[in-house]
Amino acid sequence: MTRGKHYLSFLTFFLCTVWFSGSVFANVLNFSVTLNPKSYTIRPIDVEPSDRSVTVEIINGSGDIDLYVRKGTPAQGSSSSELKINSDFASESPSWQERITINSSTNPPLSAGRWYITIVNLNSQSVSVRVRVSSQTSTGTAGGGSNGPGGTTKSQPTSGRTNPNFRPQVGLWYNKSKPGHGVDIEQSGSNLAAVWYTYNPDSTPTWYLAIGPYSGQSTWTATLNKYHWNGTSAVASPVGTITLEFKNRTKATFRWNLNGQSGSEPLERFSMADHVPQTNLTGLWYNSSEPGYGYSIDTQGNTVAIVAYFYDSQGEPRWALNSSQGSVLSQASVPAIVFFGPCPNCSGTNFTSAPAGTITRSFSDSTHGTIGVNITLPAPMNSSWSRPASPVTLLSSRVNNQELDLEMAVDEVMGVFSDTGDMLGGLTGDLGSLDLSNIKSSTCPRISYGDLSNLNLSGPMHIPLRVDFGSGCTDNDGNSWSGGISAPINVTLGASSMHLDTSVSVNNLTRNGLFLGSGTTSIVLDLAQSGSSDLLSGTGHINLNMTGVDHQPLTGQIGLRFTNINIAPLFQTATGSGGLSFTNLLQVVGSSGSIDVNLNNVAQGPDRVSGTISVRSQSQGVGQVDLNLQTSDGPVVGSFTVRQGSSPSDIFVSTVSPATIYNYQVTINNMEVNPSVCEDSPVSGTMDVTKGGNRGRFTFDRSCLGYTYTGL
Repeated sequence: MTRGKHYLSFLTFFLCTVWFSGSVFANVLNFSVTLNPKSYTIRPIDVEPSDRSVTVEIINGSGDIDLYVRKGTPAQGSSSSELKINSDFASESPSWQERITINSSTNPPLSAGRWYITIVNLNSQSVSVRVRVSSQTSTGTAGGGSNGPGGTTKSQPTSGRTNPNFRPQVGLWYNKSKPGHGVDIEQSGSNLAAVWYTYNPDSTPTWYLAIGPYSGQSTWTATLNKYHWNGTSAVASPVGTITLEFKNRTKATFRWNLNGQSGSEPLERFSMADHVPQTNLTGLWYNSSEPGYGYSIDTQGNTVAIVAYFYDSQGEPRWALNSSQGSVLSQASVPAIVFFGPCPNCSGTNFTSAPAGTITRSFSDSTHGTIGVNITLPAPMNSSWSRPASPVTLLSSRVNNQELDLEMAVDEVMGVFSDTGDMLGGLTGDLGSLDLSNIKSSTCPRISYGDLSNLNLSGPMHIPLRVDFGSGCTDNDGNSWSGGISAPINVTLGASSMHLDTSVSVNNLTRNGLFLGSGTTSIVLDLAQSGSSDLLSGTGHINLNMTGVDHQPLTGQIGLRFTNINIAPLFQTATGSGGLSFTNLLQVVGSSGSIDVNLNNVAQGPDRVSGTISVRSQSQGVGQVDLNLQTSDGPVVGSFTVRQGSSPSDIFVSTVSPATIYNYQVTINNMEVNPSVCEDSPVSGTMDVTKGGNRGRFTFDRSCLGYTYTGL
């Protein structure tokens, strides 16, 4: 082994990707496809009304790949020339490096709706291709979903898919980047119902209702009605349509056409607690003797939220909200609140509220109760709605509380794997959308590391690395950064060993106005050649003393042990895109390696974890992940086999024996996880979950919409 071949590559990797917590830096979402020789594939993307530009680019591939984009319908053709003629945009360089940017100045200009990407493999062999789709909105550039304010990074949607057993989670849904309004989605027999709580152009609250047949399709469209109270009953008037495009049971895109205007936004299930209530009241409730108004009730844990939808003195639809904690079956009289905010197509994100009387509730079980309202609406509505305590019944379908309880384990398991990947991937996480491929000429950030040409390879070296964004600069993807990172690196190279230590100082780093971190992280690494091979073994230690996203403290110690690892995949990750995936980890441990991570009271805000994570090779492309963690939410203990699939992003997971995930016992059998196929859900396989005497099986069927649930 030569020092130049391995340790200097490791130094280059380290210079480009100074370790930082994966929860602090944004990761750009990508999707991967494998194309047969002389073939092409088409992927749809959705452009939101707030998008000002969209960039589609191939970020990894080989040979000759072409890229096309078309609005509205997929391109048709049996050759590249035909596909080009039938597309709005084309990128056809002689290599795989293609990029298309669409904005208001292009022809055609960017507009909201469905667009289609066509990726063509002109090679005589199969090629794996990674594609990135990013958008710049009026309030920021999309990066890693929630890490970039005002936008999302789009990847493969599930439009057009059907699973007869799929049902979205019922209850209140909202756009987390624009809280203050939302949609209550409920199942009622063979119909889906959606109550849209929003605002008029004068900022006063209003609501609309849509009901239509539903049979498990990913895209549901129904007529949107506005209701008017004539004194004794409600009269419906059609005002447009709404469409829900479900990614899975808890995420969707909400599209609307209202009085000649249109728009769309992401929705997700609103979360108030991490456990199900003893009695689940979630659903639409009404007084059967006086239909036409009612109540959206959402119960999670010991929280009960009630949205009353009713009318003012002019018969116009209005709504008010209350929430309380305690036993859902106990009687309570809770102050009601009325909200004011921007209409669906109005600018602004500010919401205000005012007291509006009381809502009194009492329930005997999950389908029967009484509700009374005494609501006074402030100016400019200046009216009231009052109903004495009256019997109410559940109008929508009753929630299967046992299934919902076990379903939470599915989310917890996927979260554990995501968090574990983030923890391990944080060791080589890149700076999100920053292009560091040519750091010498980088202007955002300005990177300095001294004169590397005179390094003393036979003795101690000092590399004064600095990453400086100054008071503010914009990267190649339009993201605005400020602050800086200083990481003076001390390195000593031996004939077959390396010692490295640094203290990373982060100074008020922000991205698009979002505070990412300040503080210090100290890192010590000792690596040595494993015998005469090109593999490395050694130890490391990381000490965190940071303030991270939302100004949450990020503290604790992490110990590392490497045995017979291959650093090449780390280097490839550092110079490519995204963090360290489980596929990369399988390549790192190879056929005989292992990585052991010891967490000592690692905390981010109120979340704490101690224990061990181990990744050990069983054979090439097959590893075992052992978790023995104590977290603030409970234990995470188990052993999992992880096997790489046919594509780089494809892995299969099974439990060696039942694992303990918080309060659940979980057995996973050949669960396929592939973000390029199913962005937010397992692709196939089964998961058996037990909690006390409640047992069930979740079977994933490649629809990417959810699962088939069977009680055991």
